[in-house]
Amino acid sequence: MKHKLSYELDSEIQSELESLIHSCECKLYDIALVRENEVLILRISIMASKGSTTLELCTKVSEIISPFLDVKDFIKDAYHLEVSSPGLERVLKIPRHFMLSVGTKVLVCTIDKSELEATILGADEEGVEFGLEQSSVRIPYAELKKVKTIFEW
Repeated sequence: MKHKLSYELDSEIQSELESLIHSCECKLYDIALVRENEVLILRISIMASKGSTTLELCTKVSEIISPFLDVKDFIKDAYHLEVSSPGLERVLKIPRHFMLSVGTKVLVCTIDKSELEATILGADEEGVEFGLEQSSVRIPYAELKKVKTIFEW
């Protein structure tokens, strides 16, 4: 069974973590602390600044951030560290996800139950600009129910 735990990372630790990840030519996408089958997992998702997020890149980031996390010791219980890409098809939840996904095709579901396929043109702390076939529309985060990336083969 999988349980996502409510967890806020100290802004100073997050900033240092982002610097280490950036030194590997990557960007921090997401941090989640989850419990799966009684095992605590710190799941860190990264995106390569250029090109694909490869297994080798994930391994490199893991090797760089692991000693940092050990020294900071901000999670008191034993845990496993997982570093991975966010995946090809993923749900976008926070402004950072949208900002890192500019140019990506998405399926948008709004709170008024409308759906549309669009491309993310831009995002800020307030909302997202979506490109449609002939126009664009800006939607505040509060009006978004679910936004999921679409991978086309």
